[in-house]
Amino acid sequence: MSEREDQERSRVSRRQLVKYAGVGATLAAASPMVGGGTAWAREDNKHDGKSGDLRGREWRAGDHHVHSEYSGEFDTSTNPPKFIKGADAVYPIVTNAIMAKNFGLTWAMCTDHGGPNHSKVNLEQAYPDLLRSRRLVPEVLQFWGMEFDAPALDHHTLMIPRHDDEAKMLYDLESRFATRDAFPSDPGRNTEAKMVEFLKYAKDLRQKPLVIAHHASRSATGLGVWGQDTPSEFRNGNNAAPDI
Repeated sequence: MSEREDQERSRVSRRQLVKYAGVGATLAAASPMVGGGTAWAREDNKHDGKSGDLRGREWRAGDHHVHSEYSGEFDTSTNPPKFIKGADAVYPIVTNAIMAKNFGLTWAMCTDHGGPNHSKVNLEQAYPDLLRSRRLVPEVLQFWGMEFDAPALDHHTLMIPRHDDEAKMLYDLESRFATRDAFPSDPGRNTEAKMVEFLKYAKDLRQKPLVIAHHASRSATGLGVWGQDTPSEFRNGNNAAPDI
């Protein structure tokens, strides 16, 4: 690539950032950052002989709970429900990626709330924005996923491994198992048996997701009193799918 072509490509990228992330985030992207390099493109360091580092792995700072404008709200007076951006969070996915880079993170994950038919919103609207964000901010390894409406439990991270069918994989899991995705609502989705079914289904996938409980104690009413989430539910889930 010639110097002129490289400069033009840089200008196009800057225009895209202004369009999708806003002027402020674009200025942040242009400022000196903590760290550097393309996070997802770097190979793991070779074994340096240190004890306990047999596969050359390393710790990298990241965040698996990041909301974007796709944590919106739903007008259920229509069928299908109409999705409205920007209820619980207002920033585009690329803005979040830029700020993750600005604060020294090497990876981040889209973790938006679900809702009625939100699986289609993720597939048709949010995922294309994630792909655009990956192109514009390659320094941050950006994972796909959601803040899953776990059956019978409080929210969970549902983190999808990066692969060609990641969008279809999340759509499949969210549309089948997320408590709030069904429209009209289906009480049968909100049971511990459904959560165990989800975990067993996930463990048999070739590309296995990662599931992490969120704010598990916020529904507790006092010290030593379990709320929506209980140790027995976590134990049953772990027994069903320990690798998930």
